[in-house]
Amino acid sequence: KAVVSTQSTGGFLVADELHKMLLSEESEHWEVYSEDERSEFLFLLFKLLVLGGPICQYDDTIERYLEVAKSLYKELVTVQKNTMTNQVEIASSVFKVSAWDEDICWFPGDEHAQTFCYLILDPVNRTCSALSHDFGKGIW
Repeated sequence: KAVVSTQSTGGFLVADELHKMLLSEESEHWEVYSEDERSEFLFLLFKLLVLGGPICQYDDTIERYLEVAKSLYKELVTVQKNTMTNQVEIASSVFKVSAWDEDICWFPGDEHAQTFCYLILDPVNRTCSALSHDFGKGIW
């Protein structure tokens, strides 16, 4: 559902209800996801993809965002079956990391919603994956 007026929130153009729901507590759809759900890694990946970067070309349908977020999540996170309960459980641990000196964030960069670094530790395969992005910094 398109919003007639557009506004800017945190450097993002809010031109539809999906962007408004992700960025503004004033959205009528903000309560669709709880704070706990909003902090889950899958939701954070989805939000990352939807909000995009400074030259992002948005998609009109949500399905592509959901498909790519799910695929990326499956690639980064390991699950295993609990032998006692026979339930599938997430084995990986996800950490958002940054390096600060007083009031300056040296890594991953400027304090922006789309600037981040996640480390995903996989105890099953004994690997560590990194997913990072510095908003507005490209190859140009």
